[in-house]
Amino acid sequence: MSSRILSVLLCRPAVSGDIIPIAIGNSEFYDENSGMPNDSEITRVIKQRVRTYFNNDGRIELDGYNLHFLVVVEPFCTMIYTCIAEQGLSEDQAIQFLDTKIRSIMASSQLQMVIDQANAYELLGHIQPTLLSFIKEHNQSVPTPQEVRINSLRAQVADVRNVMADNVERIMERGEQLENIARRTEDLQASSISFKSTARRVQQHFCQKNLKYTIILTLFFIAVIIAIVLIVLHSHGVI
Repeated sequence: MSSRILSVLLCRPAVSGDIIPIAIGNSEFYDENSGMPNDSEITRVIKQRVRTYFNNDGRIELDGYNLHFLVVVEPFCTMIYTCIAEQGLSEDQAIQFLDTKIRSIMASSQLQMVIDQANAYELLGHIQPTLLSFIKEHNQSVPTPQEVRINSLRAQVADVRNVMADNVERIMERGEQLENIARRTEDLQASSISFKSTARRVQQHFCQKNLKYTIILTLFFIAVIIAIVLIVLHSHGVI
């Protein structure tokens, strides 16, 4: 959304309660025929809706545009600094523009001496060139619709690039994880083969040992049986 300043109006409250316009500056984008508020409408709205007896600021919506105002009780007189801006300009940005740029115009001691007695637009020739300069300076800092689209496309491209980079990084991380899993699987397989081989050797060892003991025990029992038979036969006088 664009945030250009379309018009700036300086005015002051009169003793009668009326609002006296001091100077106005319209940007090249201002077009009264398109429904943008003019100076008469602005002063009428200020008189009806803005409190001018103490320092305050605010924003008023007018037909799709924003009227930003800054009321300052200056030492020389009360001043009302206003601007008509597109809706993209925030209230803080508008008030900062009025306070730091437009208000600085009244730093001139010559203007301060005559401002409280000046009639409507009597000082226009002295103030308007500076107003227009500040408006132009601000609007030049605002990107055009084409620049906004280009910046938006660049941001989208950057987002896509970042997403792709993240995806590639995740794929690489997953690849490393898969490699680790494969390596661990291979290690487990090697450990399993080694365990089976060791178990087989142990089993063979115990089998051989058991066979040895079995043969020894068998021979021992045979010897005992033979001895018993010989003793029996001897006792009966057979041998």
